[in-house]
Amino acid sequence: MVIIMEFDVVVAGGGLAGVISAISAARDGMKVLLVEKCGYLGGMATAGLVFPFMSYRERGSGKPANAGLFAELLRRMYELGGQSSAESTAYKEEYMKLALDRMVREAGVKVLFHSLLSEVVREGRVIKSITISTCQGNIKISAPIFIDATGDADLTAFAGLEYKLGREEDGLCQPMTLNFRLTNVDWSRYDYAKANKLYKEFREKGLIKNPREDILVFKYPIYNIMHLNTTRIVGKNPVSVEDLTESEMTAREQVYEMYQFMKNNIEGMENCDIVSSASEIGIRESRRIVGHYVITKEDVTGAVKHDDRIARATYEIDIHNPAGTGTYHCPVPENDYYTIPYRALIPVGADNLIVAGRPISSTHEAHSSFRIMPITSCIGEAAGAAAAIMKKLDCKSIDVPMKQLQDTLVDYGALI
Repeated sequence: MVIIMEFDVVVAGGGLAGVISAISAARDGMKVLLVEKCGYLGGMATAGLVFPFMSYRERGSGKPANAGLFAELLRRMYELGGQSSAESTAYKEEYMKLALDRMVREAGVKVLFHSLLSEVVREGRVIKSITISTCQGNIKISAPIFIDATGDADLTAFAGLEYKLGREEDGLCQPMTLNFRLTNVDWSRYDYAKANKLYKEFREKGLIKNPREDILVFKYPIYNIMHLNTTRIVGKNPVSVEDLTESEMTAREQVYEMYQFMKNNIEGMENCDIVSSASEIGIRESRRIVGHYVITKEDVTGAVKHDDRIARATYEIDIHNPAGTGTYHCPVPENDYYTIPYRALIPVGADNLIVAGRPISSTHEAHSSFRIMPITSCIGEAAGAAAAIMKKLDCKSIDVPMKQLQDTLVDYGALI
């Protein structure tokens, strides 16, 4: 067992929330370690092929709600050729991998790939260390401050801290989806309405097993490629290894079923073929921490502005039915936004832990709004900035001076 103790901040999870947390802490002088289970950064944007970015602009006015390091990432991808503009929601994930590599290196973040979080040691209210499993064996890492950016609140859960799972009435989570892509698509002949009408007819006749009610497709920014976010795995626990394994296999069957349906029945799809599927299934919802504030549906629909706000959010409540068919939508008021309170990032029961990304403290309904990548990126930027302040002031996570944190974020171009 190797002991590493020289880091100021350790970030578990290299999705966008984790990467941006690490960069945010490092630019304020922290010695940061970022550990990631894959061989590249980006999380759901890269490993999960989640595409495109959902809107990060106010409905109606079109004013941006998410900026800061997220906007910097967009700019970097555009300069590499991974986006058509620095304001696009469509991107090529291979360019994102490179952009994120460069950003963490320039910030001085130490990165360990192929490193799976396997153990957390907590003494009272303090996280003392984590253990990661690697090709070298297990490595134990100590630091005064930890950021849980695992997406599933693994660090929080492994520390024995309280969390919620799924919707309040039955614990079911939003369905998981395996994103995939078809090539050789003739977009000029593809008719969205006709394809969905026929799909529904096939479902009614029992010829389609996938419980999703429609076909959700996007144009990928490479000629004749179609991106499909249309598989649906319901009733499975995304933090059960057995359920997760079964879900991956079932989703691949749904991919093949959809491919066959499209190829054999839809105009413009006669020559299509499967070009790729995500290396891991997309998880919309899993654990949510129990924090010092619980974000609710009323915060979202009421466009509430909290005193301890650290990020803006404009995306609607978007709940894919955890039990089967159907999707529920409820918008944020037009020309407006709500805010993410810092208290929701801080788990009750730990003094040196901050959570970044979708597992922050909320209800099932509210979670369905802020779970998207532009918002979780901005939550990550705030988490990293707060960690740096914690280290400099030697204070608890919940005691970070709010004006100092907010001023820091605004100075770096974030919108709060």
